[in-house]
Amino acid sequence: GSASQDGSSSGFSASKFNAVDVVEEVAHDAELEEAAIRFANGDDAGAEAGLLEILAPNGARAGHPDTWLTLFDLYRATAQQDKFETAAIQFVERFDRSAPQWFSMPDMVKLLSTPEGKVAGNGPAADWICPSVLGIQSVAALKAAIAKAPMPWRLDWKNLKTIEPAALEPLSKVFSGWAAQPVQLRFLGDPQLQKVLETATPSGNRDTDQNWWKLRMEALRVTHRPDDFELAALDFCVTYEVSPPAWDSARCEYKPLDAQGGVVAGQTIIGDVYRDSMPSSLSAIEGDTQMDAMSSQMSNMLSVELSGQIQGDAIAVLDKLEAKLMGADMMLISCSKLIRVDFSAAGTLLNWVSARESENRAVQFSDVNRLVAAFFNVIGITEHARVLVRVD
Repeated sequence: GSASQDGSSSGFSASKFNAVDVVEEVAHDAELEEAAIRFANGDDAGAEAGLLEILAPNGARAGHPDTWLTLFDLYRATAQQDKFETAAIQFVERFDRSAPQWFSMPDMVKLLSTPEGKVAGNGPAADWICPSVLGIQSVAALKAAIAKAPMPWRLDWKNLKTIEPAALEPLSKVFSGWAAQPVQLRFLGDPQLQKVLETATPSGNRDTDQNWWKLRMEALRVTHRPDDFELAALDFCVTYEVSPPAWDSARCEYKPLDAQGGVVAGQTIIGDVYRDSMPSSLSAIEGDTQMDAMSSQMSNMLSVELSGQIQGDAIAVLDKLEAKLMGADMMLISCSKLIRVDFSAAGTLLNWVSARESENRAVQFSDVNRLVAAFFNVIGITEHARVLVRVD
């Protein structure tokens, strides 16, 4: 059959959606799933090594085109063009068919995330630049700067070397305030801030002022890092022999910026929603009577593009997605620029799709890169939503 009939394109069939015996678009595959898990954990080299091993001339998958296509998706997702081209030559020789085309997913995502309010010629404009020694005056200056700046607030931490003891508590209060409100924050040099806080809180040293730890954990909350927070909280509890503070999701919206003021590629970008009219692949394969029955459903079909990476506590991302898809019975989520979904985000996404299923609303992810699709299978997302692998 044509691509649209066997479900391998992003063409969409509502009758399949409602059929009990839906052909699983992504089949279970232990070797691919192992690579997918490594990739989800950020171990790109491990994922690549696993795939190369089974694709070697005498490997178990040397003659399996889908495994090669997974390797190509890995190279596209990690912007490794040279390795892609080398593998493409081997692919053509082995299968006597043309290889997929090269593109870099991070580059495509960068084009979507244009720098916010860049000042030409002299780099990004920050609303506040942190001095190398952050004292009580610096905290006052920070508060004054954001009081008069429009959101998102752009704060530059690159120069920070140390924080004076007197400034720890006031700065913690500023962070707690951000965590409690839906403010929009953009940090330049966030790794430097986290490094200073981590260095100042050695595990097991009870002489350290606890305010350092409180500030470190607030900073991890504001930057939406539950996993790092749990580790820090555990260290804190071991050091002071107290019960660890619990993670509490921050309400602020946060994005790290690179040196040019562009949103760092690790961010999730949700595109504009558009109302899908009847998908073209449907008219070719469905009968007229079915078409009539479906047309009412179709009026509630919304499409949106999900790009970048979904990492950590993804609740804010999914709330935003849910708001954009409000009222849709069918949600078509295009993932052609979705690079990676990590473990904690996938758990949140699983809860989200099963909640939509319980509302009798259908979710379809299309053009998913093969590593993400295999990972969705591992997590169980494919049991509650339709996942279509990309065909290029």
